[in-house]
Amino acid sequence: MNRSFIFPAIFCRSVLLKTISAGMVFGVFEVNASWLENLTLYPTKVDAVISYERTDNDSSGDKNHSSRETQSEAGARISQQGHVLDPGIAWFLLNFEPTYTRDEFDSDTLTEDSSGDILNYLFQLGLLRDTPDPFSYDLTAQRISNNTSGSLGSLYDNVIDSKQVAVNWKTKAFPMSFIYKEEILEQDFRTIDSNLVSKRDEVLQTWSITGRSSKLNLRLQHKTLDDRITTRNNDHQLDQAILNHQLPWGRDSELRSRFDFYDRTGFNANERLTVEEIARIRHTDNLFSRSSLRFNSVTQSIKTEEKFAKFELNHQLYSNLTSTASMNVKSRESENLDEQSKYIDLDSRYQKQNFYGALVNAGLGVGYKETDRESSVGLISIADESHVTTLSGTFTLNNRFILSASIIVISDDGTLVYVEGIDYEVNSLSGDLTEILTIPGSRINEGDTLLVSYQASALPSQEFSTTQTRYNLGFDLGWFQFSHMDRRSDDTLKSGADESFLNDSRNTVTNLLFRWKVKGNDFRVGAERRYILAGGFDSTIYTYQQSLSWLYSSKTQLNLTATEAFTEQELRDTDLYSLDLSLDLKPYPGMTVRPTLGYWKRQDKDGLTAVKRDDEFISAGFRLHWKYRKVDMNFSYFHNQRDINIEPDSKVRSEEDRVMFKLTRRFL
Repeated sequence: MNRSFIFPAIFCRSVLLKTISAGMVFGVFEVNASWLENLTLYPTKVDAVISYERTDNDSSGDKNHSSRETQSEAGARISQQGHVLDPGIAWFLLNFEPTYTRDEFDSDTLTEDSSGDILNYLFQLGLLRDTPDPFSYDLTAQRISNNTSGSLGSLYDNVIDSKQVAVNWKTKAFPMSFIYKEEILEQDFRTIDSNLVSKRDEVLQTWSITGRSSKLNLRLQHKTLDDRITTRNNDHQLDQAILNHQLPWGRDSELRSRFDFYDRTGFNANERLTVEEIARIRHTDNLFSRSSLRFNSVTQSIKTEEKFAKFELNHQLYSNLTSTASMNVKSRESENLDEQSKYIDLDSRYQKQNFYGALVNAGLGVGYKETDRESSVGLISIADESHVTTLSGTFTLNNRFILSASIIVISDDGTLVYVEGIDYEVNSLSGDLTEILTIPGSRINEGDTLLVSYQASALPSQEFSTTQTRYNLGFDLGWFQFSHMDRRSDDTLKSGADESFLNDSRNTVTNLLFRWKVKGNDFRVGAERRYILAGGFDSTIYTYQQSLSWLYSSKTQLNLTATEAFTEQELRDTDLYSLDLSLDLKPYPGMTVRPTLGYWKRQDKDGLTAVKRDDEFISAGFRLHWKYRKVDMNFSYFHNQRDINIEPDSKVRSEEDRVMFKLTRRFL
């Protein structure tokens, strides 16, 4: 055996010996220590990693402040794989990552340094995966730890231990997995200016059963969280059952069923139930129908039930024209609000693949709805309302009379909770609407999907009808594209509170695009007009965009995008300018250099008070990546500058310089 394999081999043999000799028994399978004689180790992978990052901040204006922060790490990654007898019988993986860290912080008022260590490991073991035995087994053990202590008494210790055992039943008809997972989180945190230590000590246990067949998917899960901090009580239990069934019959016909039950007791208790049936029936070659029934119940501080029924008939004339007629009934009942609505709709869509060389799309639709709403004084809760951020950084929430203090904004995967004043701002608009304004340079970027939860006052009792019309037209010649879409909704009061609580809406979008592609080069010029009306509040956005992708050679490519957007609103007009310039250079094999320049400027003017606000953000720098044999290096430098000018007397400039270096050297 190569000497470079001696330590990993001894370590892996020791781990396997302790694990296997303990006599793990799954069903009728018992591992014998004599199998160690058939141990095969793959080549060990050993990487050394060194990284350095430095950030300089300076601000001037109303308040002057400067700071410097450096972060450095040095560590290694050791990875070992192997098997006993055969990879399909017993396969294992071991990753081990020890790292030393050091941080230094220096500002006008504070100087501190801290050091710590990171120790991560991962062990995976798979047994009987590719054997005739009816069961296979997967075991995982993982630790993520970060312990840091500062010279002025700051403390950050974070340890996450997780263990998972999975028993997999390999039946062909309905393969299933029985999984148990335990996660232990221990965290101690203390800032420089506090003697108090903030602690987290939690144990999360999860039991899961998953199974699937060609027509059925099943998932059962039970979770318990034990918060072992005596000064608070975040203990809770969660039970969830998800069942999806698909039953095809006949020609292009099927029945889909869905059952979703969610019950959380203890901290933040709530219960949810969704039952849905969807039937699709093919009647003739050009006619099919779809019927759906859905029941949804949510119980938290109040209980809300929704019932929904819909029948839809689709007719396809030739291969280009499709018509859809639908009728649905929906009711919503809660302690503060009962609402019933009936809706009929007719929609036609036309598509022609080659109409004198163009792709043509057209659509026309009308709808009529009657709504009867009975309301009492109180609040309604809205959870996870989805919005996509635009170039201007603003979007309007769907409901009116929102309590601003109740707004919570998170990422679409729930991993990030954004902070008001740092990531976004909340503004009140006319018509009792609420606007979210993202802050440039924050963690929220254009195109991100955000989930917004909040509470709002229930609208008063009303009975009203709604007429909806919509149409769209578009054609694409390749070098020229045009599209126009208009959706309009008009409410008519029958009885109840006055018309100011109705919500007429309109959304109109017109797009023009010219495009030239020559020898790998792509040049585009486009314009868009977007008009939005909601709750009596309207806005118009004009956007002009030019983009260029110029391939000078196989080693050089230029990318340029310039955008102008002008927003006209009742109380505020906004001008926005954006420029993104980058150059992709490949001077040598394995080396990539990417200089970038970004410019973003927003000018707001409040038409009511004549308050002006200019917000300018500039970012310039480059990234370098070089990979040569066993060396992998990343280096980047960026200078960011932001200027905020709020007339008549508020000016702030902040500058940031950031350097990052990371070197990975593979030894084996």
